[in-house]
Amino acid sequence: MKVSASIESEFYESMVITFSLSHSARSQHAVINPAITIILRMGAGGHGVPPLGTPDGRVRYKFASFWNRNHTLKALQRRVNNYHAMLEVEKKERAESALRAHSSSKRGGAGKVQVKAPVDIAAVPIKFQAFIKEEVLVAIYNDVFPSTPEQFRNVLLADDSTYTNEYRSARKDKNLNIEPWHTAEEYDGQVREIKFRSICNSPMCPPDTAVTEWQHVVLSPDKKMLVFETVQQPHDVPFGSYFEVHCRWRLEVKEETSSVLDVRVGVHFKKWCLMQSKIKSGAIDEYKKEVEVMLEVALSHLKSHSSSSSGGDTDKNSALSLLPIPENTS
Repeated sequence: MKVSASIESEFYESMVITFSLSHSARSQHAVINPAITIILRMGAGGHGVPPLGTPDGRVRYKFASFWNRNHTLKALQRRVNNYHAMLEVEKKERAESALRAHSSSKRGGAGKVQVKAPVDIAAVPIKFQAFIKEEVLVAIYNDVFPSTPEQFRNVLLADDSTYTNEYRSARKDKNLNIEPWHTAEEYDGQVREIKFRSICNSPMCPPDTAVTEWQHVVLSPDKKMLVFETVQQPHDVPFGSYFEVHCRWRLEVKEETSSVLDVRVGVHFKKWCLMQSKIKSGAIDEYKKEVEVMLEVALSHLKSHSSSSSGGDTDKNSALSLLPIPENTS
């Protein structure tokens, strides 16, 4: 009997009837037997017949023979509440993803910043959206990097830089499309969108997948710190629409020609799914490998750039490819 009660409770915890459920309540079967009646939302379908059918078009179902009716009813109601809470979270996540995609892909006036009327900044404080979910990040790399934050931005991230093409090519990614950097009202600094097809190494995934990556960069006013953030959305992998890979690179000046580079990555789930732990560990392990390639190509690119530049002129020209960044760091 205890096994039956456990199975019964587990059944109600995992049932998917909440998609159409209006509400549930205690009832009786044959006058004396405890039962639970559930009522579906209008238009949800079902095959209720009198007396389970209702004049307003809603359908009722009655369940009896419970080991513990109160326990089952609470489990059912808890599942309904969790489902509606999940819907609200997913609605918010869709809005944030849509905002990020819209901001990263739009270009105002062929890359030119629109001039607006002066605003009293003291009277209207600027509050920018967070580009990534920092609470999901875990540290995967921390070491000295032979570049200043400003040089990292100008040499590796500028619109005319070939760095992104080089490391994507080294990873054997293809169909790379990079949009130019531009400002966005919702985020500090600048944003851009890149798309490519990436090789999949997991046996559960197809050979490759389309990926959209949104990038965000901010240089501090004193040029001693740079924050480079990315959000990757894989499209063709199992549960691809359920999660995003969030990453943050932070460079802080250590010496005149070097910085401390801290890289953190995490998986943000927009929806709950059964394989969250496996997806999280797999995505983080894969990004660790990607960081190794990115750093190797970055060092090679910086070395090549240093040997070909003359008197810092190339640094200055590369900097022109990026719009003047509003140098604020929240």
